[in-house]
Amino acid sequence: AWRDQLFSHRSVCGLSRGSTGSEEYLWLDQIVIHVGALSLKESQELAQHAAKIGADGIAVIAPFFLKPWNKDNLINFLKEVAAAAPALPFYYYHIPALTGVKIRAEELLDGIQDKIPTFQGLKFSDTDLLDFGQCVDQNHQRQFAFLFGVDEQLLSALVMGATGAVGSTYNYLGRKTNQMLEAFERKDFSSALNHQFCIQRFINFVVKLGFGVSQTKAIMTLVSGIPMGPPRLPLQKASREFTDNAKAKLKSLDVLSFTDLKDGNLEAC
Repeated sequence: AWRDQLFSHRSVCGLSRGSTGSEEYLWLDQIVIHVGALSLKESQELAQHAAKIGADGIAVIAPFFLKPWNKDNLINFLKEVAAAAPALPFYYYHIPALTGVKIRAEELLDGIQDKIPTFQGLKFSDTDLLDFGQCVDQNHQRQFAFLFGVDEQLLSALVMGATGAVGSTYNYLGRKTNQMLEAFERKDFSSALNHQFCIQRFINFVVKLGFGVSQTKAIMTLVSGIPMGPPRLPLQKASREFTDNAKAKLKSLDVLSFTDLKDGNLEAC
């Protein structure tokens, strides 16, 4: 049902199993499944399962308890996971704010296909636009996918050469994001910037209230009427005060393609 919602509002992409709640990207006609785990064996088993069920690719986050502290250590881990599903395109999910793994993506990509032949790109979820820009600049001759994951900076990433986007706010700000993309494509950069600023106004507002996975689930439920369920412990459900404030802000910014926000299922979130 949620996938139907995404398509009906032309969302850039839906993220159903990433840091929003689980770990699988729904991306139009492709399914790239995240198989990262703290255990190498578990990641390999998940990669094999993804291949078995017909996934279009796999993505892996850096292990974040016992962390790899240099490029070679991280590459060795990723290589073993990729080898468990050698027929599937492989993507690296770079999100240092959550993993604590500070290895620059630019450094990681240098020579990566020599070690991981199936490597096809990365999801870059970091605000370091210098690192992102260098990933694009130093690999422009390769057909890598550069998927940007910081929704409030997407326009800047597009200017630098992002080839796509994966983000949680597209679940409910997809209409406004598509307006930004369309303006960018027709080189109406002033309109594109205005759309990005509108998206930033909402994100800035909810960040000040306290914004995370729980609050994202509540907003998705509010917009769609589809109960997203409670967050997993130790996360706590979003407060009613947060939901009411977010609802008012969404209406004031006129970012939705409809006005009937559905709060009847919020008790389950």
